[in-house]
Amino acid sequence: MTIDLDSETQKLLQRELQAGQFSDAAALLSVALKQFLIAKEFGEAEARKLAVLRAELDHADGQIERGEYTEYDDHTTHAKEIQERGLRRLSDQRKTGTR
Repeated sequence: MTIDLDSETQKLLQRELQAGQFSDAAALLSVALKQFLIAKEFGEAEARKLAVLRAELDHADGQIERGEYTEYDDHTTHAKEIQERGLRRLSDQRKTGTR
């Protein structure tokens, strides 16, 4: 498929590609279209939540690729520690009103 873009949209596209988050224009446009359709169907607030979630998942994927993670062999030992950290984080978020 070929799409003709106006010069302003082309500049925006190039700027985002140069930022390095997307491998090519097709990947960027795919994400942008999905984001637009989610916002249209569920509203801007939900679209923003999903965008944040995607960014966090992308960040986590990068950490894994760079080897910035810890493997846990004994799941039962670490499960309580992870749960406690999550509960502390949730409590802090509730106190500050952030998510």
